Amino acid sequence: MELTGGNLKRLAALHSDDGIFSVYIKIDPVLGYDLNQPVAKFKGALKRFQRDADEHARAILEREKEKVLAYLKAWEPHGRGLAIFSSQPANIWETFELGVTVMTWVSAGTTPQTAVLAQVLEDYPRLAVLLLDGESARIYTGERREWERGASVSSDVPGRHDQGGWAQARFQRHIEFHEAQHLKKVARELDKLYEDKPFNRLVVAGAEAALDELQAHLHKGLVRRLAGRLPADFKQESDSQILERATVLAADAERISEERLVEQIIEEAGAGAKAVVGFEDTIKAVTEDRVQTLVVADGVVKEGAVCPGCHYFASEAFDCCPACGSTAEPVPDIVEYATERMLLRGGGVEVVSGRARDWLMSRGGLGAVLRYKVATTA
Repeated sequence: MELTGGNLKRLAALHSDDGIFSVYIKIDPVLGYDLNQPVAKFKGALKRFQRDADEHARAILEREKEKVLAYLKAWEPHGRGLAIFSSQPANIWETFELGVTVMTWVSAGTTPQTAVLAQVLEDYPRLAVLLLDGESARIYTGERREWERGASVSSDVPGRHDQGGWAQARFQRHIEFHEAQHLKKVARELDKLYEDKPFNRLVVAGAEAALDELQAHLHKGLVRRLAGRLPADFKQESDSQILERATVLAADAERISEERLVEQIIEEAGAGAKAVVGFEDTIKAVTEDRVQTLVVADGVVKEGAVCPGCHYFASEAFDCCPACGSTAEPVPDIVEYATERMLLRGGGVEVVSGRARDWLMSRGGLGAVLRYKVATTA
């Protein structure tokens, strides 16, 4: 099922006293979409969940797990993640294939756990392109250059008047009023689209003067997602040609944003400011709840260990937890566990590629923007 704002609201409204089982599975493309990957991750999440679950939650798990397992064994993984919500007594079965990374975890309760899904919708790597063509406008959304035609907006803007003097000035004001109303309609359509299918990048194309006025009507959330503006001659270029240019512009903006983020982390970490870089130091900062945004080089994986008692974790194996003394358990990917910890605590996670990934990999593959600077003693 497609993840949209409408589907998320419908899902969040579901309730069952018999219980709803919520499942999130991280899919790692580095593993070549191994068919056994989802099953192995699900079983690991079940084991972690059973440690702390109460009797009612365990009963929900036992009732639903075989149906989920059967689906995962038959499912061909792709994308970055999968969400499943299941309650056989309530006849609830919802699945969402996701284009962004999520942590692997399971939960059981009277309502579906949709907080992670809401964050996914907010961060979805969808590009919106607005073609502002005179008195008409067309909005496209796409992922990896697979475009979907969205809303079209047309307005009856009067033509120019060739009479001079007072009549011409009055008619010019009349035209400008209609043009402004048209741009407000376009801005409202963008708002509606963003509410139902959020996008993280926006490109607008058209005449410079119209783009200036349109930007004044966009709310701050859309302005923050503005990747750039393109001059466009709709008589000389087709929509597909402009969309191709918009894709390149948005990709460049994403690359620059990631490179700036990694550069900032490296510089501030070196100056002892609110950042840390390096695998061990970053994992330590996550365990201490000091991280605001965790930055991960795409594909970085490392084994580690987790304490089942207090949930302390580290990238190096340990037998006895230094925090509570419990016996530790190995985990195949401590980066995934750190990502899970960040998202459950409401923090941010950025996965970087290209040159930003190379820079981060040369320093261990992990970095972070910190919530606060740790005081050092002389």
